[in-house]
Amino acid sequence: MAKASGFIVFLSKDRMTTFLECVAEECTFAEPVADFQHSRTTPLVCFVVSAGKLTHIGLGRRGVRAGTGLSRLNIEKTEEIPEPLSVRKLLNRLPKRNAASVRKRFQSGGLLTEKGFSAVVETIRQLAPQASSLLDRFSQARTGRIRRLSAKARDNLAQQKEALLTALSIAGLSRDPVQEWTPSDETPVSFLDGLPSVRLREDPMVINDLQNLPGFEVIKTYTYGAAVFESEETSERLTVILANRLPLEEQTGTDLIYFNETYQSFVMVQYKAMEREDRESGLWEPVFRIPNRQLKEEIDRMDVVLGALKACAPNTEIGGFRLTENPFFLKLCSRLVFNPDDVGLVPGMYLPLDYWKLLEADPGIKGPKGGLRITYENAKRHLDNTSFTTVVSKAWVGVGSRMIPH
Repeated sequence: MAKASGFIVFLSKDRMTTFLECVAEECTFAEPVADFQHSRTTPLVCFVVSAGKLTHIGLGRRGVRAGTGLSRLNIEKTEEIPEPLSVRKLLNRLPKRNAASVRKRFQSGGLLTEKGFSAVVETIRQLAPQASSLLDRFSQARTGRIRRLSAKARDNLAQQKEALLTALSIAGLSRDPVQEWTPSDETPVSFLDGLPSVRLREDPMVINDLQNLPGFEVIKTYTYGAAVFESEETSERLTVILANRLPLEEQTGTDLIYFNETYQSFVMVQYKAMEREDRESGLWEPVFRIPNRQLKEEIDRMDVVLGALKACAPNTEIGGFRLTENPFFLKLCSRLVFNPDDVGLVPGMYLPLDYWKLLEADPGIKGPKGGLRITYENAKRHLDNTSFTTVVSKAWVGVGSRMIPH
């Protein structure tokens, strides 16, 4: 899985003048650099160097090609170092095991190695503790707190983070603020606890004041794990409810619930992890083996809710039209790995519950040894992250709130 990294950017006197103008106007600065590879869903910290001194730190993103062997590096959210650091002093303070590779980058510019980036972050924090709040997100202390989380806690947080990222995608909002997640000294119960403007200490979980996040105009407060997002561009509103490991999961059989307030539509999703299965060719494929006792219990709960929904009159208004009024989906995906810096959605298969029931009974899911398992190949069709986001954001699937029994 991709991790945060650092990039050394050298600016001439003229380019530095342009850069400072962009910083003053809080706009993005673009610089052509030697071509490099870095995931656009993970942070890229840019260390801006001019005249032998480190003057600014910002977040970068690899852009389009800027010519043969060149890429465009976009730098934004820049923070000025109060007292510019001498590059020579910084290099002299680096641990010897990292000095060679980092010195090379500070001579020619470019992407730091993972260990080199970590060493630069810690050295700058030692030399200038107040230099940049941005670096706190990549400190060894933060990394250590994440590593000390139990496997169960990391799995739970990974599912909640995935739910939040999907909700932001459905609402058409930026997912970048999620990278600001930082764990407290105590084991976090909710992923939302770790967002800087929603740091909570009470129980039950309360989602409170996310108004400082870009693109978020309205956030409501509830006494359960839920938040309401409103897109500034389309004014569509979406509530995400983190039902995982809460009474709502026990009642609905799902991990998360999306409520499209614009179209008054609910969609509920149960996550299931796929396992690796080796193939004779030497390759492997992700599979989900059935029967699965836990999933059967969860589907039984879904069926109870569906029985109650069928007793309600359908919504005949045009805003209430649905391709299907069954709100339940399963998402089969590779095991979630908790990486708060990666804002990419986990690849997986969204399968409507009705389709899942057909799939369970299909003879094509029988494996070479007679066992039953679901794969990308034998599932034939599925919704990916993009298509699921599209149908939920416009409420082409789901159940209207008027049909929810009270």
